[in-house]
Amino acid sequence: MREISNLDLKLQLTNEYLRTGGVEKIFDSNLLQDLINIKFDKNGKADPNTVTPRANAFMLAILGSHSLPPLLHEEYISEYKSHIQKSLFFDQIKIETEEQIDELFEKYKGEQNFLFRGQREAKWRLYSSLQRFWVWDKFKKEQKEYEDFLKNIVAKGKTEFSKEINEILNQIHIDSLNELAILGFLQHHNCPTPLLDWTYDFNNALFFGIDGIQQSDSVVEIDNYFSVYFIEEHHFGQGGMRQIMDESLNAIGEEYILNLIKMIASTPEIEREMIEKFQSRSFFDKEKLTGSGLISKMTEIDTLINFPVTYFSDKDISNGIAFSLYNSQNIIKQDGVFTWNNSFDKPLEVIGQEQYNEEKENSDQNDYRFSECYNISKSLEPYIRKKLENLGITSEMIYPDKNFDANSIYLEAKKEFL
Repeated sequence: MREISNLDLKLQLTNEYLRTGGVEKIFDSNLLQDLINIKFDKNGKADPNTVTPRANAFMLAILGSHSLPPLLHEEYISEYKSHIQKSLFFDQIKIETEEQIDELFEKYKGEQNFLFRGQREAKWRLYSSLQRFWVWDKFKKEQKEYEDFLKNIVAKGKTEFSKEINEILNQIHIDSLNELAILGFLQHHNCPTPLLDWTYDFNNALFFGIDGIQQSDSVVEIDNYFSVYFIEEHHFGQGGMRQIMDESLNAIGEEYILNLIKMIASTPEIEREMIEKFQSRSFFDKEKLTGSGLISKMTEIDTLINFPVTYFSDKDISNGIAFSLYNSQNIIKQDGVFTWNNSFDKPLEVIGQEQYNEEKENSDQNDYRFSECYNISKSLEPYIRKKLENLGITSEMIYPDKNFDANSIYLEAKKEFL
């Protein structure tokens, strides 16, 4: 019997193409007839001998289109056409059974070293809410315009909600009302921002994955899945703003101390003795950073815009570096953490890939994956929802603070820019 490589996969993708408008795009009647003439056995397996070279070449082209990333364009939000295409950016695991869901609940019980993100469509890319609205509302496709808009919504957010934010910060003994903290508050109260929500709690990510989910009868396989992304925090650690600041402070502090020693020491022997004594001590007392203005300066839009991708967390503020992110009951309950993307049009995984290629000499694109991802069958939504409800994870728990709606901040800023 004739053998054709990847025949089942080719047929699946070709079927998806044909049943979503592809038939109307084929003008070769002989090719259409070749496709119609493919025979299947009682188990649904195609007979390779009924696949003509012309039909196989067409299906190979369809498969090849899924081996390229989605087209990026400033005028629309791109999506993944298949799990194959998505695999260019993520390592994926399919979850199809209740038993597999039970295993995930058990695996991540109490886990706090991962960042998780749930999305109700597996085909969605990691765009921020502001990126989506930037396209939908037809803003100018200019980075300077984007930066000015960010500054505008931060200024309006500070004017409108500084009292509410400070009330919560005072409860947790943090006094830094910075621009990042304002963005975090706006993000959780219906105002588009460049931040993307993640959580340290796997169960919360599952909730976000099924929140507002719609069952699909689509013939396109990826439409029938939602996703939970996960990445070990230490893999993201080098790009974390706290670590960047921590390393910078230590470096600056060490340089400052060495300069002082050179000025004070009267002999080379005394200089060596003083360096040995003080070299492991940081000049900066990070416990006193709160309220010093340093955090505020580091989190200004003018500073942040220079970082293509990073993340912000206040999970551990024992080292004195706190970004005042827990300024909304929603963020606190969701065990929230934010990723930052400075681009107005490229999703997070693409920015991550660009940074990977830039930092790694002779990098191979095939080596890169932004994170891992569970693609979970939407048919499991009722089972997952019941398990989450038994754990007390409901809409009321996840969204306790519904007193504020910051969408007017975006709408007012949009009027000024359009």
